[in-house]
Amino acid sequence: MNATSTVSDSEAEPRRTLVDVFADSAAGHPDGTAVSDESSRVTYRELDVWSLRIAQRLREHGVAPGDRVALRMEAGCDAIAAILGILRSGAAYVPLDPRNPAERNEFIVGDSGARHLVGEADPAWGGALTRTTTDELASLRHGPTPEPPEARSSATAGLPGADHCAYVIYTSGTTGVPKGVPVRHGSVTALLDATRGLFDVSPSDRWLLFHSLAFDFSVWEVWGALSTAGAVVVPPQWVTRAPEQFVELLAEERITVVNQTPTAFGMLVRGHAATGRDLPDLRYVIFGGEKLTPAALRDWVDAHGLDRPRLVNMYGITETTVHATFHRVTRADVDGSASVIGTALPGFAVRVAGPDGEEVTEPGVPGELLLGGPQVTQGYLNRPELNAERFVSFPPGPGGTRYYRSGDLVSRTADGDLVYHGRADLQVKLRGHRVELGDIENAVRSHPSVVEAVALPRVSADGTQRLCCALLTREGELPDLRELRRHTAAKLPSYMQPARYRVVDELPRTVNGKVDRNALAAAWEENHG
Repeated sequence: MNATSTVSDSEAEPRRTLVDVFADSAAGHPDGTAVSDESSRVTYRELDVWSLRIAQRLREHGVAPGDRVALRMEAGCDAIAAILGILRSGAAYVPLDPRNPAERNEFIVGDSGARHLVGEADPAWGGALTRTTTDELASLRHGPTPEPPEARSSATAGLPGADHCAYVIYTSGTTGVPKGVPVRHGSVTALLDATRGLFDVSPSDRWLLFHSLAFDFSVWEVWGALSTAGAVVVPPQWVTRAPEQFVELLAEERITVVNQTPTAFGMLVRGHAATGRDLPDLRYVIFGGEKLTPAALRDWVDAHGLDRPRLVNMYGITETTVHATFHRVTRADVDGSASVIGTALPGFAVRVAGPDGEEVTEPGVPGELLLGGPQVTQGYLNRPELNAERFVSFPPGPGGTRYYRSGDLVSRTADGDLVYHGRADLQVKLRGHRVELGDIENAVRSHPSVVEAVALPRVSADGTQRLCCALLTREGELPDLRELRRHTAAKLPSYMQPARYRVVDELPRTVNGKVDRNALAAAWEENHG
């Protein structure tokens, strides 16, 4: 087997919990800033005591070890204290994005089995849940300190172990029904241990919490900071949608670590170009959540180089605890067209599998990426058939390593790096040919005037399938259609060339910042037929 490592599920599994990780930082840097938002700042000592009070209150409300607690709050000092309090009570948190439809959040509460809610209930649901309100959280910030032995040690009854669930995050299912992914404490601490030697971060670093708490990128943003005694900086929500104000915040807050989906990074680039504001403190921009096309970074790299900030591409999925690979972006990447995701994090076992499950070893030949190791989760909630399909053992049998079938297509370079091609389920059949939409998008995106391209297979009134493409272009640049067609014709066979192009002002996004293909297709149908 061509694998980065061959660690089994039980071998060398970390035994530390997130509670232990935080306790170490609080003990070593009690007066350092743990979390700040637009109206408040909390030190590690204050967060330590505050979260203990919350844990104690949750127990008084009947929350027991092993329970799941719904969390419906915007990110802020109180939300981070609530997460830590839930974990210290022995329970797991189930984040609900307040901006999501009530029907979705209601489904998540029911599917997860949560019986208690921290935060504010939606008027449309939640009447059956016991509740700890945001006002109650605020009142617990100041008060008597709980006895330290009650909740500070993982050996104490009621506190979690490494194999206990820390959170349940819901991802979108292909059927439209969200899928709950329970993630253990040990899987998150395995992530933190695996990345410790890859980033030179310290207590002086300031991590921006850009993403919704219901998106697992936030787990990395919060615990990347808290595990190294750094600061979590929570921006006002509106600022994350305003390019110029976003750049101003990065400068004024002296942010050193930013995590972005590649499309969201475009906002930073536009804001920086508009303001001209220098960002001398920014040390890392870490990409994740969707495919990175390094060529889209060319203008930024030409202006700022690759060392300050360092640009890192990390592939990962919720089912394998946020991140699974690491790749520092190079000049060769920027000048090329491949989306290199690098090598697997320490502790991961990696397979590239062909259509019949055989190992693909030849460089450049794509196959499905399978990932095994301590970061792989235990499966979806209440989805036994899907678990049997997506979580497999290799070699088969009780002694094999447990793998997650990602559904993503990758290939290897001659040097052993992994190259991301796209989702296997984004393959379509055009004129009898099996086509990967990502290959089409890469070719269109390589045009110097194009920033982003999204290919949309559409069916016309006569039943003929045609390929359309939505474009985001560089500011002030509108590509000549004939020249764009010549450009793609030099890179793609005729059956893969889009029949229609449309320049759009913006691409619809999900709450996680990814392109919402369904919304884009609906808008195209409504406006263009």
